[in-house]
Amino acid sequence: MADFSSSSQANGTGSIVAQWRDGDLRGWQFEADGERIMLVSGDDVLELPRAAWPRDIYVAAHGGGYIVRFETFDHSVGFLLSSEEAAPLLELLGHQAKADRRDTQRNLGTDATPSRTELLWPKVSPLAVWALSLSALSFIPVLGWLLACASVTLLIVHRRTVRRSAAWSHSRALCWAAMAFLMVGLPVSGLACAARWHTRSAPMPAELRAPHSSLEPADSGEPLGRTASRADVLAANVLEEKHNWGLVAAALLVVLLSLTIHEGAHAISAWWLGDDYAKRLGRVTLNPLPHIDLIGTIVMPLLLFLANWPVFGWAKPVPVRTEVLERPRRGHILISLAGPGSNLLLAAASLMLLLGIGSSVVLLAPHGTIDNIVSPFFEDPVKAGGFAMAPVVAAACTVLKLSFVVNTFLAFFNLIPIPPLDGSWVLEHLFPRTLGPLYERLRPYAFLVFVALFYSGALDKLLVPAFVAMGTGLGVLHSCLPFS
Repeated sequence: MADFSSSSQANGTGSIVAQWRDGDLRGWQFEADGERIMLVSGDDVLELPRAAWPRDIYVAAHGGGYIVRFETFDHSVGFLLSSEEAAPLLELLGHQAKADRRDTQRNLGTDATPSRTELLWPKVSPLAVWALSLSALSFIPVLGWLLACASVTLLIVHRRTVRRSAAWSHSRALCWAAMAFLMVGLPVSGLACAARWHTRSAPMPAELRAPHSSLEPADSGEPLGRTASRADVLAANVLEEKHNWGLVAAALLVVLLSLTIHEGAHAISAWWLGDDYAKRLGRVTLNPLPHIDLIGTIVMPLLLFLANWPVFGWAKPVPVRTEVLERPRRGHILISLAGPGSNLLLAAASLMLLLGIGSSVVLLAPHGTIDNIVSPFFEDPVKAGGFAMAPVVAAACTVLKLSFVVNTFLAFFNLIPIPPLDGSWVLEHLFPRTLGPLYERLRPYAFLVFVALFYSGALDKLLVPAFVAMGTGLGVLHSCLPFS
């Protein structure tokens, strides 16, 4: 948004009249009273009744003034106002807040200038974030019950301490997501415990048991930590003499969905923290089209695939304007962590569903088998038999296994502190005086550095946490399910 000058005055009827310019320097006439707000610019008319103010008006502190946005179905208009220029509007919103307890209370100074304003910009409580993180692991047998108790405690505290206002609606949405994880995770944990007890009390015939450790492939002498660290495996390179095109299509679909959610999480977290630039670009969406980069998402992976080289790519990065964030360093760190965090939630959800499906098969189909369910390799599709709907279960488990491996890899891969990955932004803002200048000099050559590390195999050392996370998750499956 551009800076501008505006004027406002109150007429004899008690309404407010002002001349404002938006971020595109377009002039708007602003009129407001206790019942409605109207913006007029030429043929464009934006009218907001009082009931729509909590939903469609967003206010955020910026420097010595305020960013004010009006968001409706067919309009999105933003203004940058000084404290004096914004005072009449904030006072009007303050009176409306006192009349409607569902909105945010405001404390105005004696000079009609807001001394402390509770902002209408979407906000999220850390309690909701921690509750969601803990509830995502509630499917783990026994340990998940303790995490669920901690998550429920945080949800109760959140309900008692966070106001029920429009500004905190997104925080409440995260609480509902945490409750959804609990409602699915706790039954899955119970099923897993029952399946484990059933397997020990009535072991399966020898021909149906796993012939070897699921974390150590039978046709290779190398353990998971060494075999899976090859870049061609973890980069979803399924190039062999005979392609399983169904598996390739499933992997591409999972990767596209994972990248879309990753970038969408960056965009929505930036909006929640006060930067709505990505939202106005249409990036707060699960539609993959706004996130696709023509070169990085389509052309580069296709060329590498045809050349029989390890495949990698990238999505369109989300722009972040740190200067409009209330706490720029902290805000940029949280925005950077939102993408990997969304991938970890997807990985946990995928593992939860895998454990639920496998446990149900153990309990309901004594002679059923699900092979390759705990294999971390892309070239090992899941095979099922011995029960009804086995092909459907096998297809679902294949997609879920791919989702777990891909999202775990993406999360830890993006946390590597190498530009342009998210981990580099985190470290740069954590240590701005030491690592900040280094990253600034390195970013123009980031792509060359990344490619060199990728093809030299040096990234394998930095991906050890990803291997550990994959092995831990698959170990949970292996400890509860008797399948190979």
